[in-house]
Amino acid sequence: MKNQFHNDQDILEALQRQDTSSTNAALKHLLQSEKLRSFVRKQVFALGGSDEDVRECLGQALLVFLNRVEDGIYNPAQSSISTFIVKIATQMYHTKRRSEFRRANMHDRSVEIGAIETETNPEESFNMQHRKETMEKVLAQIGDKCRQLLSLYGSSFSMAEIAQQIGYKSTDVAKMAVQDCRKKLHQFLTQRPDLLAELREL
Repeated sequence: MKNQFHNDQDILEALQRQDTSSTNAALKHLLQSEKLRSFVRKQVFALGGSDEDVRECLGQALLVFLNRVEDGIYNPAQSSISTFIVKIATQMYHTKRRSEFRRANMHDRSVEIGAIETETNPEESFNMQHRKETMEKVLAQIGDKCRQLLSLYGSSFSMAEIAQQIGYKSTDVAKMAVQDCRKKLHQFLTQRPDLLAELREL
Protein backbone atom coordinates (compact mmCIF):
# COMPACT_ATOMS: atom_id res chain seq x y z
CA MET A 1 0.00 0.00 0.00
CA LYS A 2 1.35 3.40 -0.98
CA ASN A 3 2.41 5.62 1.93
CA GLN A 4 -0.07 8.50 2.23
CA PHE A 5 1.97 10.41 4.82
CA HIS A 6 4.90 12.30 3.38
CA ASN A 7 5.41 14.91 6.10
CA ASP A 8 4.14 16.19 9.46
CA GLN A 9 1.39 18.21 7.82
CA ASP A 10 -0.13 15.07 6.27
CA ILE A 11 -0.14 13.34 9.66
CA LEU A 12 -1.56 16.34 11.49
CA GLU A 13 -4.36 16.82 8.98
CA ALA A 14 -5.32 13.15 9.27
CA LEU A 15 -5.52 13.39 13.06
CA GLN A 16 -7.43 16.66 13.02
CA ARG A 17 -10.18 15.11 10.88
CA GLN A 18 -11.08 13.03 13.96
CA ASP A 19 -12.13 10.28 11.58
CA THR A 20 -11.44 6.81 12.97
CA SER A 21 -9.87 5.40 9.82
CA SER A 22 -7.68 8.48 9.25
CA THR A 23 -6.61 8.57 12.89
CA ASN A 24 -5.75 4.87 12.93
CA ALA A 25 -3.78 5.17 9.70
CA ALA A 26 -1.76 8.12 11.03
CA LEU A 27 -1.04 6.42 14.36
CA LYS A 28 -0.07 3.19 12.60
CA HIS A 29 2.31 5.15 10.39
CA LEU A 30 3.98 6.71 13.44
CA LEU A 31 4.08 3.42 15.33
CA GLN A 32 5.76 1.67 12.41
CA SER A 33 8.23 4.48 11.74
CA GLU A 34 11.67 2.98 12.35
CA LYS A 35 13.15 6.48 12.44
CA LEU A 36 10.84 7.54 15.28
CA ARG A 37 11.37 4.25 17.13
CA SER A 38 15.16 4.63 16.84
CA PHE A 39 14.97 8.11 18.37
CA VAL A 40 12.90 6.80 21.31
CA ARG A 41 15.15 3.74 21.65
CA LYS A 42 18.23 5.93 21.89
CA GLN A 43 16.77 7.98 24.74
CA VAL A 44 15.28 5.02 26.65
CA PHE A 45 18.40 2.86 26.28
CA ALA A 46 20.55 5.74 27.54
CA LEU A 47 18.47 5.67 30.72
CA GLY A 48 18.84 1.91 31.14
CA GLY A 49 15.61 0.83 29.49
CA SER A 50 14.81 -2.17 27.30
CA ASP A 51 13.05 -2.83 24.01
CA GLU A 52 9.89 -3.57 25.99
CA ASP A 53 10.18 -0.14 27.63
CA VAL A 54 10.58 1.41 24.17
CA ARG A 55 7.39 -0.26 22.90
CA GLU A 56 5.41 0.66 26.00
CA CYS A 57 6.57 4.28 26.19
CA LEU A 58 6.17 4.88 22.46
CA GLY A 59 2.62 3.51 22.52
CA GLN A 60 1.69 5.70 25.48
CA ALA A 61 3.37 8.73 23.95
CA LEU A 62 1.34 8.34 20.74
CA LEU A 63 -1.91 8.36 22.73
CA VAL A 64 -0.83 11.46 24.65
CA PHE A 65 0.17 13.13 21.37
CA LEU A 66 -3.25 12.30 19.91
CA ASN A 67 -4.94 13.89 22.93
CA ARG A 68 -2.79 17.00 22.55
CA VAL A 69 -3.78 17.31 18.88
CA GLU A 70 -7.49 16.78 19.59
CA ASP A 71 -7.36 19.37 22.39
CA GLY A 72 -5.59 21.85 20.12
CA ILE A 73 -2.52 21.97 22.36
CA TYR A 74 0.12 20.65 20.00
CA ASN A 75 1.82 23.48 18.10
CA PRO A 76 3.75 22.29 15.01
CA ALA A 77 5.58 25.61 14.91
CA GLN A 78 7.30 24.80 18.22
CA SER A 79 8.48 21.27 17.48
CA SER A 80 8.22 18.52 14.89
CA ILE A 81 5.95 15.57 15.58
CA SER A 82 8.88 13.20 16.13
CA THR A 83 10.61 15.59 18.55
CA PHE A 84 7.36 16.06 20.46
CA ILE A 85 6.70 12.30 20.73
CA VAL A 86 10.29 11.46 21.70
CA LYS A 87 10.11 14.03 24.50
CA ILE A 88 6.85 12.57 25.80
CA ALA A 89 8.16 8.99 25.59
CA THR A 90 11.30 9.95 27.50
CA GLN A 91 9.20 11.62 30.20
CA MET A 92 7.04 8.48 30.32
CA TYR A 93 10.10 6.35 30.99
CA HIS A 94 11.34 8.73 33.70
CA THR A 95 7.93 8.50 35.37
CA LYS A 96 7.92 4.72 35.06
CA ARG A 97 11.33 4.47 36.71
CA ARG A 98 10.26 6.73 39.58
CA SER A 99 7.02 4.78 39.99
CA GLU A 100 8.83 1.44 40.09
CA PHE A 101 11.28 2.79 42.64
CA ARG A 102 8.42 4.15 44.76
CA ARG A 103 6.47 0.90 44.58
CA ALA A 104 9.57 -1.11 45.45
CA ASN A 105 10.13 1.00 48.54
CA MET A 106 6.47 0.78 49.53
CA HIS A 107 6.54 -3.00 49.01
CA ASP A 108 9.65 -3.35 51.17
CA ARG A 109 8.04 -1.32 53.94
CA SER A 110 4.82 -3.33 53.65
CA VAL A 111 6.72 -6.61 53.88
CA GLU A 112 8.62 -5.40 56.96
CA ILE A 113 5.48 -4.09 58.65
CA GLY A 114 3.51 -7.17 57.68
CA ALA A 115 6.19 -9.45 59.09
CA ILE A 116 6.20 -7.57 62.37
CA GLU A 117 2.41 -7.52 62.63
CA THR A 118 2.10 -11.20 61.75
CA GLU A 119 4.60 -12.03 64.44
CA THR A 120 3.13 -9.78 67.11
CA ASN A 121 -0.56 -9.55 66.20
CA PRO A 122 -1.98 -12.05 63.67
CA GLU A 123 -5.51 -10.72 64.12
CA GLU A 124 -4.51 -7.17 63.21
CA SER A 125 -2.62 -8.42 60.17
CA PHE A 126 -5.72 -10.30 59.04
CA ASN A 127 -7.83 -7.16 59.51
CA MET A 128 -5.44 -5.13 57.36
CA GLN A 129 -5.66 -7.68 54.56
CA HIS A 130 -9.45 -7.76 54.85
CA ARG A 131 -9.57 -3.94 54.76
CA LYS A 132 -7.47 -3.95 51.57
CA GLU A 133 -9.78 -6.50 49.93
CA THR A 134 -12.85 -4.50 50.98
CA MET A 135 -11.41 -1.28 49.58
CA GLU A 136 -10.57 -3.00 46.27
CA LYS A 137 -14.16 -4.21 46.12
CA VAL A 138 -15.40 -0.65 46.70
CA LEU A 139 -13.09 0.85 44.05
CA ALA A 140 -14.29 -1.72 41.54
CA GLN A 141 -17.79 -0.20 41.84
CA ILE A 142 -16.85 3.36 40.84
CA GLY A 143 -15.35 2.67 37.41
CA ASP A 144 -11.97 1.73 36.01
CA LYS A 145 -10.84 5.33 35.47
CA CYS A 146 -11.56 6.35 39.07
CA ARG A 147 -10.03 3.14 40.32
CA GLN A 148 -6.84 3.90 38.40
CA LEU A 149 -6.80 7.55 39.48
CA LEU A 150 -7.34 6.83 43.18
CA SER A 151 -4.81 3.99 43.11
CA LEU A 152 -2.16 6.37 41.72
CA TYR A 153 -3.23 9.08 44.18
CA GLY A 154 -3.11 6.61 47.07
CA SER A 155 0.38 5.52 45.99
CA SER A 156 1.63 9.12 46.46
CA PHE A 157 1.93 9.95 42.76
CA SER A 158 2.12 13.69 42.16
CA MET A 159 -0.58 15.40 40.11
CA ALA A 160 1.96 15.96 37.34
CA GLU A 161 2.73 12.22 37.25
CA ILE A 162 -0.97 11.34 37.31
CA ALA A 163 -1.65 13.74 34.43
CA GLN A 164 1.17 12.16 32.45
CA GLN A 165 0.12 8.58 33.20
CA ILE A 166 -3.55 9.14 32.30
CA GLY A 167 -2.91 11.59 29.45
CA TYR A 168 -4.54 14.71 30.89
CA LYS A 169 -3.44 18.01 29.41
CA SER A 170 -2.54 19.61 32.76
CA THR A 171 -2.11 18.99 36.48
CA ASP A 172 -5.26 21.04 37.12
CA VAL A 173 -7.31 18.61 35.03
CA ALA A 174 -5.79 15.67 36.94
CA LYS A 175 -6.54 17.37 40.26
CA MET A 176 -10.18 17.95 39.32
CA ALA A 177 -10.52 14.35 38.12
CA VAL A 178 -9.13 13.02 41.41
CA GLN A 179 -11.48 15.29 43.38
CA ASP A 180 -14.46 14.09 41.33
CA CYS A 181 -13.50 10.46 41.93
CA ARG A 182 -13.08 11.05 45.65
CA LYS A 183 -16.58 12.59 45.72
CA LYS A 184 -17.87 9.62 43.75
CA LEU A 185 -16.25 7.27 46.26
CA HIS A 186 -17.76 9.20 49.17
CA GLN A 187 -21.22 9.13 47.59
CA PHE A 188 -20.96 5.38 46.97
CA LEU A 189 -19.94 4.70 50.58
CA THR A 190 -22.77 6.93 51.81
CA GLN A 191 -25.19 4.70 49.93
CA ARG A 192 -23.48 1.59 51.31
CA PRO A 193 -23.25 2.17 55.07
CA ASP A 194 -22.48 -1.52 55.54
CA LEU A 195 -19.20 -1.21 53.63
CA LEU A 196 -18.38 2.11 55.29
CA ALA A 197 -18.91 0.57 58.72
CA GLU A 198 -16.83 -2.43 57.73
CA LEU A 199 -13.93 -0.22 56.69
CA ARG A 200 -14.14 1.80 59.91
CA GLU A 201 -14.20 -1.28 62.10
CA LEU A 202 -11.12 -2.91 60.52
